[in-house]
Amino acid sequence: MAEDLRAHPRADIQINIILQFLQDTPHTVSTKNVSEGGLFLHMDNPQHYPLGELVNVKYQNPLVNNRPTEKDAVIVRTDSAGIAVAFIEMEAS
Repeated sequence: MAEDLRAHPRADIQINIILQFLQDTPHTVSTKNVSEGGLFLHMDNPQHYPLGELVNVKYQNPLVNNRPTEKDAVIVRTDSAGIAVAFIEMEAS
């Protein structure tokens, strides 16, 4: 079995999030798993979301006492079940 080299361990937690892509209308999707670095989102149409594109996600963060959270993310992987997004951390100036 291959070693897991991820920076952030995944937790198999299913929550609803609000996803917004470009000028699309925001819509609710569910997660397959959650980590401090990103999410895997179940999608009916993952081909609509190209690799490298930016999305915005809003959700109650189960890793931080369900705190309301909004983050920008980049699509890093797609497959037939959905998309994986990695959070983009912006530096304060």
